[in-house]
Amino acid sequence: MGAKVAFDQYKKNKVITATGVELIIQLYEEAMRNIRIARPLLQRTDQLSFDEIKMKTRALNKAVNIITALADALDIKKGGEISTNLNKLYEFINMRLLNANLSNDPVMLDEALRVLDELHEAWVGLLTNGEEQKKQKNPSQSQKRTDEQPPEAVERLSRGIGLYNHLAIKT
Repeated sequence: MGAKVAFDQYKKNKVITATGVELIIQLYEEAMRNIRIARPLLQRTDQLSFDEIKMKTRALNKAVNIITALADALDIKKGGEISTNLNKLYEFINMRLLNANLSNDPVMLDEALRVLDELHEAWVGLLTNGEEQKKQKNPSQSQKRTDEQPPEAVERLSRGIGLYNHLAIKT
């Protein structure tokens, strides 16, 4: 019991001390983790037990709720084209998750995971580039966290999003 309490406290502190970019990365990771929980259950051809159906549904609901929360947090006016593109991608992901659950199609989960993975990697790149730029500008303050997004990383994220725009629009 003590180890679980310690782990729960660790997870809580990880969220509390995270920057905005780190929180987004954590949300992507949690959504992907839940999709990976549901995928083998969708893939099975035999009949699922009640507990397995609950597990699959709970995991996909968590993923949908995370993606919905990310979409709700977007500021389309301030974020411009990047926010609009992210919103379309989030809609695409949620439609894939919901349709996968309805039709028991693991391929749709793979599509959602692929998009989430690319977005995750783009945000990790933002975080990594931001930390590198901080170290170069002021090595003595390399321990401080920042929510600044370097322009080249934002541009790279926007290009990555553009790859999926036509997929998001067609669903």
